[in-house]
Amino acid sequence: MNDEIKLKSEISGEQLLTLAMDMGERMIICGAEANRVEDTIRRICTAYGCTKVDVFSITSYLSTTITTPWGSHETQTRRILSYSNNLDKLEYLNAISRYICSNTPAYNNIEAEVDSIRKAREFPWQVTISGYMLASGAFTIFFGGSIRDGLVASLLSPLAYIIDMKIKPLGINMLMYNFFCTFLLGALARLIGVTGFIDNIDKVLIGLVMLYIPGTQMTNSLRDILCGDIMSGLLRLIEAVLLAISIALGFATSIVALNMTF
Repeated sequence: MNDEIKLKSEISGEQLLTLAMDMGERMIICGAEANRVEDTIRRICTAYGCTKVDVFSITSYLSTTITTPWGSHETQTRRILSYSNNLDKLEYLNAISRYICSNTPAYNNIEAEVDSIRKAREFPWQVTISGYMLASGAFTIFFGGSIRDGLVASLLSPLAYIIDMKIKPLGINMLMYNFFCTFLLGALARLIGVTGFIDNIDKVLIGLVMLYIPGTQMTNSLRDILCGDIMSGLLRLIEAVLLAISIALGFATSIVALNMTF
């Protein structure tokens, strides 16, 4: 019976829920906070005529139950395996969700729009490496390093880009991944420091560590907590703290190990 009854624009409850969950899942993967994800799903489902929408979202799990005007219920859950911070893609998702709420288009039309999001905009590798070099070098000098320190940090940062492109997609645990990256970069910086080319090894390490600091994740966790999403905020906060600890341990281990060697 439910399959024969349609909501606005001839969309079924199952199709609507699938659409809303697809949007919510992609938003979480792009790094959206829980409040934004839940509000988007709620607005989309309400725009098509649902009388009640219950959404629960954390970084690794998404669940939604809708109630249709004729009293039936539809529920879907999603397991989120990984997420990042893609603000460009998130902005596009927000624009599509506003369009959906304003125009309530047919399901097939929306599906084509959402599918196009999978083709993420990619910058040339030269631009991305330039960003890595500029960030690490600028932070090194900003925190008191010399021009030579900034140059060393800039020259080491492309290695971080190469690792991100080759190893990160393998799905390695982020704690181990950050430890490995920072250990490698710290060891190389220490080896260069032995030659006397670096004036302030600590400033070089600060510049390199800024490539890994989970600042956006920390900010989103505090926002979730302030918005009342305590569980999601605490999970993000704990993860951010653990990532920061793994980063610090990676650099510290490399310095201690090489100090014992030289």
